[in-house]
Amino acid sequence: MDEGADNGFNHSQTKMSMTTKTPLSDIAKAFEELSGFLGSQTKDQKLRLDNFCEACSLVSVLFSCLGLAFKFAEMEYVAKVHDLVEASKTYTTLENVLDRDVANDTVKKPGSHSRNLRRVRQGLDLIRALFEEFMSTEYVSPFHRFFSLDFKRNL
Repeated sequence: MDEGADNGFNHSQTKMSMTTKTPLSDIAKAFEELSGFLGSQTKDQKLRLDNFCEACSLVSVLFSCLGLAFKFAEMEYVAKVHDLVEASKTYTTLENVLDRDVANDTVKKPGSHSRNLRRVRQGLDLIRALFEEFMSTEYVSPFHRFFSLDFKRNL
């Protein structure tokens, strides 16, 4: 057998699939950009609320992947992000939102922007924890064993 042969492997399809945008790649890129900004910001730079909302709005698709059991969490998350998107028309930064709610003593009031911000953060934490669990070795190991090199040698 010629080692240089591609065995019917279509390299152009692989290259295309590697460059195709997916919701998960969009989410990763958005949060990497936010992380990069936070890691390099100066004292005068503040995280823009609209940029934060844009990244958070991408995450709702992950809730829908979790099925009916998470439908309520998805609806609540989307509503809270929508509230923050509307707030971004008035407030430029996350800090502005928090400052306003602190000044008005509405931080803990249901429906306040800062409370909605907290709920969005909790939604992000939930998604992160669930997907970390999905990727843990406990869930991956049956597939890993099935597709391991030893299994392929025995075919």
